[in-house]
Amino acid sequence: MGYRKKSKQILLERVNSLSKKELDEVLTFVEFLKIREKPWFIDYVNERAREALQAKEAGEKFVTIEELQLELS
Repeated sequence: MGYRKKSKQILLERVNSLSKKELDEVLTFVEFLKIREKPWFIDYVNERAREALQAKEAGEKFVTIEELQLELS
């Protein structure tokens, strides 16, 4: 069996055993993998990072990764 086919089989077996919450996390991660190299996403992440650092330096609320994920979904 080829590497790709075996990898897909293992992945499907593991995904089938996940809870709904874990499955949602996997789907979110897969979407992240699909968009992480797109220029608009890189620009967005860089801008948000600048904003977060400025807010932190000003003593304002630091945005968590969970809040950023919610904003994107």
